[in-house]
Amino acid sequence: MVPVSAVSQRRWTVRPHPSFAGWAMLSIGGWALFLSAAAQTYGFSVFIDPMLAEFGWSRSFISAAYTVATLVSAAAVLLVGGLIDRYGQRRVMTVTAAIYVAALLLMGSVTNPFSLLVGFTLLRVSGSSVLTLTARTLVSQWFVRQRGRAVSLINLGKLLGMAAVPPASAVLIAWLGWRMAWQTLALFVALLIPLTLIFVRNRPEDVGQYPDGTSSDDAGTGSPVGSYADETSWTLREALRTRTLWLLLSACFVPAMITNGLSFNQISILAASGLPSTLAAITFSVESAIALPTTLAAGWLVDRFGPRYVLAAGQVTLLLAMICLAFATTPALAILFGGLRGLTTGLWILAAEVAWPAYFGRRHLGSLLGASFAASFVGAAVGPLPFGLVYDAFGSYDYAIGGLAILPAVTTWAALLAAPPAPKDPREG
Repeated sequence: MVPVSAVSQRRWTVRPHPSFAGWAMLSIGGWALFLSAAAQTYGFSVFIDPMLAEFGWSRSFISAAYTVATLVSAAAVLLVGGLIDRYGQRRVMTVTAAIYVAALLLMGSVTNPFSLLVGFTLLRVSGSSVLTLTARTLVSQWFVRQRGRAVSLINLGKLLGMAAVPPASAVLIAWLGWRMAWQTLALFVALLIPLTLIFVRNRPEDVGQYPDGTSSDDAGTGSPVGSYADETSWTLREALRTRTLWLLLSACFVPAMITNGLSFNQISILAASGLPSTLAAITFSVESAIALPTTLAAGWLVDRFGPRYVLAAGQVTLLLAMICLAFATTPALAILFGGLRGLTTGLWILAAEVAWPAYFGRRHLGSLLGASFAASFVGAAVGPLPFGLVYDAFGSYDYAIGGLAILPAVTTWAALLAAPPAPKDPREG
């Protein structure tokens, strides 16, 4: 396997061919991440209060339904990761988009707790987990030397979705009601199906191209932009025997748990501190506004220095965000909290995503990223529970915020220790 340092030393020699299809794959992947916003925690959060007002359910019940749906999502990405390796992103993304449309329509037809659980589960499995996994693995297949910057560009779709979809959904809810708002979102997602069928290609080798758009002269044996036959790739089973994998998983689990728990309850937490709900909702837009340039900078930093230092920085900013939230009783502190969350989003997600193909290769990337996504979704599933349970028990979120703040301090060290694994014997794969 080529060390990350070797990749960074040659990163400026890449001259993409004008017909390189990777840019189209990157654009489609970014659009898919934008559309996934409706299934993400920040996208669903604006629907919680209108649905609770109609049905009279408790916040603990919504948190429990979220947990069940997200745990199913974790199992789904483990399964689908292998299917991506076998059948490719084009087939998996097309089927997933169709299921996502059905899930959005079902969410607009919820009438009882069971239909909510089914709709929520399909929503999380399709839009939040599998669609995101296929889009991210697609881009990592087409870019190697410039992977950090490519991933930062595709993440713009996610960040724009974070900024645009929650307020747009709020407008739709106010104008059409929450049911029609879900169904309107389904129409936009449906556009992804023909787009994927017509344009997506799984990897550059399938169409006679090379990663990053380089020529065959740049992709010699042992080059980081070589074909599958030239690079050393780890299977998930092999990677499980390395310390690096477990350190990366921990650095994925904790931020996912805390950020999703915060996103799920963020409006309620800030409202409980005496801040207006409109300001609390704006913090999502602040997060997105800060995360956008941070993501672009993080892509360059990862290509230059490797992913683990950027991953550690994301853990530190999460710790600072929680400290800020504990004292966020003024609009200025609420905005600062949103900004720190934006730094976390821009640093952690990008570095974690780039680490897997950089350390373990592209051949089994679906399975490897599937394991990473599974850890993140288990964390996301657990995240809302301590906030909801603590609030129901004590009428305050303070104990949950204080207790969970310890975890990012621990995973900062885990990220720093997550160095590339020792080179594998080429005869093993």
